[in-house]
Amino acid sequence: MMVPSNHQPYRTAASEAMKEPISSISTPSGQRILIRAGAIMDGCAHAHIPGCLLVRCSKRPGGIELIVEAVAAHIEPGSDMHIVDMPGDLLMPALVNAHCHLDLTSVGPQPRPSQFHDWLATVRRLRPQEPAQIRASVQQGIELSLAGGVVAVGDIAGSTRSGPSLVPWRTLRDSPLEGVSFLEFFSIGKGSQQRLDGLERVLEEAGCDRSMLGLQPHAPYSVNLAGYARAIELARRYKLPLATHLAESIEERSFIVRGTGPQRVLLQTLGLWDYQELTHIGLGKHPIVHLSGALAQARWLIAHANDCPDEALDPLAETGARVVYCPRAHDYFGFERTLGAHRYRDMLEWGICVCLGTDSIVNLPPESARAPGGRISVFDEARVLYRRDRTDPTLLVRMMTTNGAEALGLERSRYTFAPGCAIAGVVAVRTESDNPIRSAFEGDSPPRLVLGPSVRDASSASSALNSLGRGDPEADSGSTYSAF
Repeated sequence: MMVPSNHQPYRTAASEAMKEPISSISTPSGQRILIRAGAIMDGCAHAHIPGCLLVRCSKRPGGIELIVEAVAAHIEPGSDMHIVDMPGDLLMPALVNAHCHLDLTSVGPQPRPSQFHDWLATVRRLRPQEPAQIRASVQQGIELSLAGGVVAVGDIAGSTRSGPSLVPWRTLRDSPLEGVSFLEFFSIGKGSQQRLDGLERVLEEAGCDRSMLGLQPHAPYSVNLAGYARAIELARRYKLPLATHLAESIEERSFIVRGTGPQRVLLQTLGLWDYQELTHIGLGKHPIVHLSGALAQARWLIAHANDCPDEALDPLAETGARVVYCPRAHDYFGFERTLGAHRYRDMLEWGICVCLGTDSIVNLPPESARAPGGRISVFDEARVLYRRDRTDPTLLVRMMTTNGAEALGLERSRYTFAPGCAIAGVVAVRTESDNPIRSAFEGDSPPRLVLGPSVRDASSASSALNSLGRGDPEADSGSTYSAF
């Protein structure tokens, strides 16, 4: 997706430092850029230390398409190439954040809660409610995502007090990002049918072009089985992808397995509890087993799956569900203490597609919202797994690129360096040792989108890349995505 030529919100200090007006640049189609880097890798075994990446800029309506011509340890320079030397950087494909809540960006990082349900109460209290507030929060989240090398998201369009909102979807669709905005809804207890009827009216309001729109029944403790069945029916009718939070917390397990705990207390407090719900919960079934019938009827994106005993692996594998693991959120809530270590490696061995997400900024470190250097990036999630588990870097890159693309229904090849493929962008991470891959994952240097979704012109791309290659501090003061 290219940014319209008159698009202005998504700019940074780095792009302003380029001085040259983007709209005045004109370069013939076919321009080639050769980047010589300290290391290059993707999730498909294209890895070279050092390495070279050759991309061709092909014009298309609204911008420039980046096509990989070659990736190798050495590429002989040609007279028609712009050459950019980045010997201190690791290059990777642009990143995919498969689960985030951009409409909560304005809430900002919050202290660790004592209980998961306390955090839910905080979110309910602080969530923006008015369209202008929601739009500004999502736009801020888009800025922080791009600043972290992310060009595609699985964003949750959170439900407000008045019901599902299309504002996050419309804001995302008008941005440089690709991906899906999953329209969230609640439907449990008293008034469930009215809420489902209201959801259908909102989907009709979206109009005929529902590109980038998805549907999310929030979670099994806030949507009953009838609500999931209606979601599947609506998704088929309107051709929408589906996502849900599932097996996230010990409180969720208590509610689904025994029909007790803080989630039931919350429903009672809100005046929503209906004893009829005990016909499908409190039956001793694990949350994933509880939803296995719904999982079998559609292709689902599952956020979290933190609570995943052996009995739950089978339904995930058999139904083809994709799982988004959010490592920093898992740590923030102390789920390793209550639920044990996340089983992402077991899931991968069972053939389950596992990708990475950040969850909301609420559970991220305070510096995530601060400038300069603020970002919402799955690369920081991957760093947690590398430092803690020594997870293979190639697998980590796969989890934050092609696996994420598959989970969101995007073209996998756009998140590789496969020759001949059009790509979504290029991310660089500065390194400081003779082992650049290890240095990138162990260090703290921010991921920078050096070629990205708003590429309009090969000359501006080359100019910005040359600044980065020289280590120009002004050009490197933030993401350079909007210069392209």
